[in-house]
Amino acid sequence: MSSSDIIEIDDSDSELELIDMTSRSTSTSSSTRRSGDDDNKKRKRECVIEVISSDDDEDNEEIRTQLRELSVQEELVEAKEKQTETLRSSHRNTPSKRYRSHISINSSTCPPDHMQSHHPFRSQNATGYRPHLKSHLTWIVDTTDSPVERQSTYDVDGFEERCIKIYRKGFIHDDVEFIVDNAIVLPHRPPLYALIRSIFTLKFDDVSIKDKHFAHVHYIKSPNPHTDSSGRDGELFLRNAQCQDISIKQILKGQKLDFELIGGIKGKRRGSSKYFCQFVDQPSLSTIREPVFQDGFDRCDSCASRHQKHKFDDPRVLGDTLHFCDDGYHMHDFITVDPKIRGRPFLIGQIQGWSRVNGQLMVRMRRLKRFGEVIGAKYNGFVSNRRLVVTDKYEEHLVQSIMGKVYVLPKEEDAQYLDGHKAFWCSEGITNSHVSSTIAALQRPLRTCLSCLEVEKQKHQDVVNCIKACRFTAADYYSGAGGFILPGLDIFEWVSATDADKVACQTLHYLKREAPRMTVHYGRVREIYQYTTSRNSPTGPKAFPSPGTVFLMTGGPPCQGHSRVNHANNLSAGKNPDPRNDELWIMLAEVFRLRPYVVIIENVSAFKDDKGGDAGMQGEHNYGRAAMKELSQNGYSCRLGIVDSRGYGTPQNRLRTFIQGVRMGLSLPEFPTPSHANPKTTATVFKTDKAESLKPFYLGQRATPGTGLHPAVTIRDAVSDFPAFEYLPPPGIPRIPRRPQIPVFEGGRDGQQGNRTRVGFAHQIPYASTPSNDYQKEKRGEATSVHDHHTSYVTDGAKKIIFASAREAKPQGCDRRAIGSEGFSTLLTNSSPGQKGTAVIHFSQDRKFTIAERKRAMGWPDWHRLAGSPLDQDRQTGNGVCFESVQAIYLELVKEIILPWWIEAGRPTEDVFGKFKIDHP
Repeated sequence: MSSSDIIEIDDSDSELELIDMTSRSTSTSSSTRRSGDDDNKKRKRECVIEVISSDDDEDNEEIRTQLRELSVQEELVEAKEKQTETLRSSHRNTPSKRYRSHISINSSTCPPDHMQSHHPFRSQNATGYRPHLKSHLTWIVDTTDSPVERQSTYDVDGFEERCIKIYRKGFIHDDVEFIVDNAIVLPHRPPLYALIRSIFTLKFDDVSIKDKHFAHVHYIKSPNPHTDSSGRDGELFLRNAQCQDISIKQILKGQKLDFELIGGIKGKRRGSSKYFCQFVDQPSLSTIREPVFQDGFDRCDSCASRHQKHKFDDPRVLGDTLHFCDDGYHMHDFITVDPKIRGRPFLIGQIQGWSRVNGQLMVRMRRLKRFGEVIGAKYNGFVSNRRLVVTDKYEEHLVQSIMGKVYVLPKEEDAQYLDGHKAFWCSEGITNSHVSSTIAALQRPLRTCLSCLEVEKQKHQDVVNCIKACRFTAADYYSGAGGFILPGLDIFEWVSATDADKVACQTLHYLKREAPRMTVHYGRVREIYQYTTSRNSPTGPKAFPSPGTVFLMTGGPPCQGHSRVNHANNLSAGKNPDPRNDELWIMLAEVFRLRPYVVIIENVSAFKDDKGGDAGMQGEHNYGRAAMKELSQNGYSCRLGIVDSRGYGTPQNRLRTFIQGVRMGLSLPEFPTPSHANPKTTATVFKTDKAESLKPFYLGQRATPGTGLHPAVTIRDAVSDFPAFEYLPPPGIPRIPRRPQIPVFEGGRDGQQGNRTRVGFAHQIPYASTPSNDYQKEKRGEATSVHDHHTSYVTDGAKKIIFASAREAKPQGCDRRAIGSEGFSTLLTNSSPGQKGTAVIHFSQDRKFTIAERKRAMGWPDWHRLAGSPLDQDRQTGNGVCFESVQAIYLELVKEIILPWWIEAGRPTEDVFGKFKIDHP
């Protein structure tokens, strides 16, 4: 060990200076130079608050209080102000900062006696701070590697000083070793827990400035049984976006914790330490996730989270490229812009340039409009939201309003080689959209950035090829009509589906034509699970898949016990819990037996509401948080969110709670950003208990809630191509005259057919028109006729609602008619008017919606046949999962987990899942 590896730590710098300087270095915003004597103290305090800012508001006040104790001590303020004034005087009298001399600050940092007497770490055996001593510290040197050094700058007394940042393996002090990923307890009341993420020395170009030695720490939630996200003894959770550089001297004042960080890139398992940590708890986004583990010394999960939060704050122009977020924008790129109005689609334009106006960076664009926005309501042909018309209107917007890139091609057939959500075409223009709606063909195609276009084509082709090669296996539980299976038919290889409803199983058997390897299990999940895990564990067709054979597991345990329309779901009111709620624990038991790489749990939005009881829920008051606890205790990162299907292109406002879980070592995908506008968008509000209040959050928060790339799909958009019909009105109520006249059916129950009574077209019938929009075209596929265009029967009371109450000026609640320009209300299992469902009556015909129309409301393709009577079919649609939202979640899984691995593995095409399992044991 050379003498250069041993340094002497002088206890002379005050803590106030320490925290002030380190906060400037770790802040995510630009450093602000001090401009006057009067506000100097104020700036120091503000700087500390800036360091700890994050989206976890419930953590901020506690950390602020503790850091103030760390950084500001009344006994030191007077001495510090004298030293600061001396420094200012020196700066004023020095003609150039390059020739000024460094002035040491020799005030003692020993806490006063009354603070020491209450301090839990002031014992002789503690690895604590000894006042008025110079400590000897030895760097840990790895002889096989040279030290990592990087050029950097650091703010010293308001001046940016160039320096070299030297990363250390660790250090030894008084025979105690401190290395990266050790945890310490800083001496505060209550104690402040911190994880060391890097250790470094700053060696300045100006030799008059002494070397400075720091540890970058990520703060940990203190072990508190009332706030911890897990019931396991000794488990700690990292705070999201809460980190800071602190002096090595502060580390020496604390106490090393018997602690280990488990998981990570090497999959480290827990040893015998008293405390351990494997997750970051981010309550404000209902997330328990694995932290970012990196081999490099300078990577910190908290810093990465801060960058993710603030990456939209600093747009800049370098050369001919506008850099914003993680993308580069060029002249003639096509962009989308936030319209700032809920329910409106993004604006689309072509970049013409950028400039600074009053200090703000602005982008100038030429507007393009969707074809449907300029043709008027009388147009009867096919209208695609991806067909654009260029205008002569130019607009300026803040760069921060840019939502992303889109790609506009000269012809529709060119767009098939790109992501369908981002690909548009434009071959027409309109010269004066305010006066005339005359559209003329363009003389030449719009210019575009060819390099960006080629990159996007390659990205899309990679996704297509990856999905084709990586048909990983998937199993579905509580399958119903196959709502989880339908969107994944082209993405995963479905091997198992289960339901206790015989009719639903018959529907699943119809799906076997699209998923031939799928085994359909008829029975309760509890019973089949017990059969699978019995002493003679069978592996035949009656058993669930074997552990390690499935990549994705999905399921929606029964929702009736959680639904807000079920008044017995509030345990605090003295009600007994619905026994169907216990199916959640059965599903989780199957998760931990099967050990899929990804699990998705779906339920109604009230699944994460406080129920008031804690039986079987580890002290939790809601099932959502309890499920997340179970998943995290068994090695899964997890995320909860409220997904509204209409935000992804389904014409129904259907709110559902989704929990995503991924095995440790895999990236936890975000929920997909909504792709369509939604006038009734809803935030996620996760209630944990009465003492904790969390702010709601929206999926895809950066844009105005309810905005999206594409316009919202309406009821009329979804079903206007179906043949019209209506019920025969009750005696004494006349039919509304119609031109042309439409078929009429008696809507009552047929005595011979009973519950199998079909009202409407009993057999398949040709569509009434060609597709008029993208949604109809997609759901029809190649079909020329439609099945299931009939309803279940209606009672006399329901008929009176349809023909009397629904015709009133302002019908309310269950009596009201749907509005064609809006979305479907949430479908329930009973489609009859006057029940719990609302707006179940057709917007222009005197009847309720048919089974075929309800399938369109769910986003299911028209070819998907539902077994059973119309009442059974109503139940299956009411219990189902919407197509577009689930498909969007699946694609995020592919892009975040499968695609990066597939590319790195060399794009294999044979035994791909086997290779994935080898790389992810």
